[in-house]
Amino acid sequence: MTFIDSNLSIGRWPFARLPQRSPQQLATHLQKHQIQTGLVSHLETLFLADPDPANRELLSACKRIPELVPVPALNLALPNWLASLESYRTAAEIKAVKLYPNFHNFRLASRACTELVQHLQTEKIRLIVNVRVQDERHQYHGLKIQGVRTQQIRRLAQRFPDFKILCTGLFRPEILELAPDCPNLNFDLSFADWHELVNGLLETITPDRLFFGSHTPLMVTEANTYKLQSSTISQSLKTQIARGNAQRFFEL
Repeated sequence: MTFIDSNLSIGRWPFARLPQRSPQQLATHLQKHQIQTGLVSHLETLFLADPDPANRELLSACKRIPELVPVPALNLALPNWLASLESYRTAAEIKAVKLYPNFHNFRLASRACTELVQHLQTEKIRLIVNVRVQDERHQYHGLKIQGVRTQQIRRLAQRFPDFKILCTGLFRPEILELAPDCPNLNFDLSFADWHELVNGLLETITPDRLFFGSHTPLMVTEANTYKLQSSTISQSLKTQIARGNAQRFFEL
């Protein structure tokens, strides 16, 4: 079984001694785990006042590595986010952009977020909203950042019911809370854990809404591939979640 990974990062995470892989080393690592394509963002965009330099580094690196699809992060608290996005589109094909509202200190109800969604709808670019980068229980004591509230996500989804959004980093209870009321939300499985996880989620959620995400390097890649490999669902459903949904959603 091969995978498309919807939740990857490059760059340095300052609060743990994680593997420091170059983009090419990351692509080689993914191949070892049967991950054929990965959507990747840059961790330094979380900590820079302006994420633009890290985004440009990401775009440049991915040009040389076709297995990595760049997903620039936008800080909607800055006035130049649209100009930044348009400049990225001249440098590379942009399949999606990513928001980290809790790190960049803006709300999904903001005017800028509304304008972004309207722009993405027009330009047919996908939106990824990252809920958390690290389990709050494991955070460094000097940096406590709560996950994006489900209420914010619900309100955004319900304001734009025809616009599909991929949410990464949700815990299993949060997925189950949002899924029934927000049919336009899709979810990666990186932070979702439970006995027979996938089987249980499929009791509430249709399989087309679940995406594989490893959250490499902040999580162990194999731990997330195993969630699907060990599941007792049919092989066709495994394939759909492992790569089919992402392939269609991002037009890969």
